[in-house]
Amino acid sequence: MTVDSYPELFTTLFGWQFYGVIWDTLSDTGIVYIPFIIILVRNWMEPAKGGDFGNLWSLSLKRMEIEFYLAVFIAMIAGAPALTLSATLLTYHPADDLTGPRPAATVASPQSSYGTSGAFDSAPAATAVPVWWYTVMVLSKGINHAIIKGLPAAIGIRQVQQQAQLATIPDPALREEAGQFFNDCYLPARSRYLREKPTNAALTVMLDDFGQDDPEWMGSHVYRTLYYANMRSQRRVVGWPYDPARDRDYDPAAAPTYTWGQPTCQQWWEDATKGLRKKIADTASGVSSLDNHLSSAVTKLSGFFPSLTSAAEKTTDWTVRAALSNARVDAMQAYQPDDFGTFDRSGIIENFYGAAKDTVGFVGAAWTHATTGTKIQALKPMLPIAQALILLAIYTLLPLIVVFSAYSLGMVVTAAIGIFTVNFWTVLWKIGEWVDENLMLAMHPGTMDGILSWSAGSGGFIGDTSKAMIFDTMLGVFMIGMPLLWSAMMAWIGMNAFRALSTNVLQDAKEPAEDAGQKGGQLAGGTIMRGKR
Repeated sequence: MTVDSYPELFTTLFGWQFYGVIWDTLSDTGIVYIPFIIILVRNWMEPAKGGDFGNLWSLSLKRMEIEFYLAVFIAMIAGAPALTLSATLLTYHPADDLTGPRPAATVASPQSSYGTSGAFDSAPAATAVPVWWYTVMVLSKGINHAIIKGLPAAIGIRQVQQQAQLATIPDPALREEAGQFFNDCYLPARSRYLREKPTNAALTVMLDDFGQDDPEWMGSHVYRTLYYANMRSQRRVVGWPYDPARDRDYDPAAAPTYTWGQPTCQQWWEDATKGLRKKIADTASGVSSLDNHLSSAVTKLSGFFPSLTSAAEKTTDWTVRAALSNARVDAMQAYQPDDFGTFDRSGIIENFYGAAKDTVGFVGAAWTHATTGTKIQALKPMLPIAQALILLAIYTLLPLIVVFSAYSLGMVVTAAIGIFTVNFWTVLWKIGEWVDENLMLAMHPGTMDGILSWSAGSGGFIGDTSKAMIFDTMLGVFMIGMPLLWSAMMAWIGMNAFRALSTNVLQDAKEPAEDAGQKGGQLAGGTIMRGKR
């Protein structure tokens, strides 16, 4: 039987173990027999209140038989543990991540912190489960995973975004070198590009391939092609030896005293061993592993988007761009165009007020998105854990519900609907993830190149605050709202089922017995009266 999370491997076993403990306690104390006594007394008292003496015992006996045997049947299939649930039967198959398929988890090999270091490691090797509840569990899980298997495959855009947010540059010296490259190479190249506005067929192809926002970051392929080869750093760069053929502006007589030289921007960025691009991609902050993750993601995404080109080059670009953005060394954050010209018609006070208003509005929207998005992203991994704990609580309390309901058929069916409802949340969450990804694609039309460049760019998904807020709101609606709506609908169905089974079905079964008892009483009374004559 396949469960839906790592903790559910253990909460399922513990839940039914607690069930067995409570059922044994109720059995040892005799409480499990009290409902049978109540059934006998109730079915004797109710006919006695309004029935004739002649048909009283016949009516009581018929009603007792119906309820008593039904209660015995329910106690056998939904009360007493009968079938063995072995830990070896439980498995969890997590969804593939960016690195590829993930191994299936079992109680013996949990593939997580559950079941190790004293956490849930005392789970029983096997526990007994009533026939009815075992059947309900198997059917619920089977239906869930059959539906999930038929759903469209997820692309994994959220995973790429989350991995990109982890990239950074922890080394202060490397951050300083990136800042120096930004000032010495990127800003002059960008100024020249905006001034010249070059257009040609090769440049158009390059922008189509690497995205229209390629000139917005320091590793731009446009600048590497047009300008970086003829530009040099303004100051000496540590790690780059002096080169007399290149560094001709040095004093030849004093040249040997210079330890470091001034590389060209192309060398500085592209060198395969000590280039800035290489060092950022290989930083020990996890960007190297992120690069591997993104490589796997690109391979996976290429199946959905055949137009994804230059995969290896773009993977490194996205990695470096994400690290620069998260380390606050990025064009969109460090470079600010001269916007004061747009306020020429206003005075200084109006300029200040307009800038402050725009800033406050952006900060407010960004803060709303950040808090909402953080809550939603933090809530997502908590949902399966909450589901597992709710199921544990249901399994644990079932013996009390079964006994205290006097082995009611309606209560047993209602509880089964409840278990199926909670298990079905997994399907709703999968549908929510699919809708979330498709909303992203719908709001950012184009190739996957643009989606990934946007996610790894300045601010990532936070950069476009309005759309990001929509994504978070819709994701919250699906992840939380859909299970709530589904649970409310199933609660209504469960209450109606309980009412129907507890009243109509039993009443339909009792009426023939009551009629038979009444007819028998009438015949007996008529016979007695004829005898008296």
